Amino acid sequence: MLKRQESHEFAKPVALVVACWTDEAFLTAMMQAQGSRDVHVTVERPEPGQIQVTIARQVPVKAPALIRSVIGSWLDLTQSDLWQQHPDGSWTAQRNAKPKGLAAEGAAQITLTPVDDNTTRCEAEISVSSRAPMVADMVEKLMLEDSTKLLIEEFAWIDTHG
Repeated sequence: MLKRQESHEFAKPVALVVACWTDEAFLTAMMQAQGSRDVHVTVERPEPGQIQVTIARQVPVKAPALIRSVIGSWLDLTQSDLWQQHPDGSWTAQRNAKPKGLAAEGAAQITLTPVDDNTTRCEAEISVSSRAPMVADMVEKLMLEDSTKLLIEEFAWIDTHG
């Protein structure tokens, strides 16, 4: 398993950042801008202060030709984010992402903390693991790089479109 930490500061209130990461139209546009196709977003609010987001999409495979020859140029990916509000005004999300047909999965723990009324601090720990025989290290490295790049793109999308 490989892990990486990322942080970002949004010049937006925490409620607006959460609203972006839990809005069907916003997420669909963001995923399409990242190159995904056949994006389907479902948002449910099972109880106050809790938001479940499920995103099913096809993502382009950005990997060496050898890997693309085995898994194809597109992967079906299902991502599930469970957002939880806390009494101090912060929010956390547990993100799980599973590509269909790969013995690998990704996860992220995202924490949004209000700095003041108009600023939000984001801390994220991204992790990936693979059980693919003989290529687990390479798959994990590629997935970690791609997952990190996509999360940073999400930060930028929220900054400019949120």
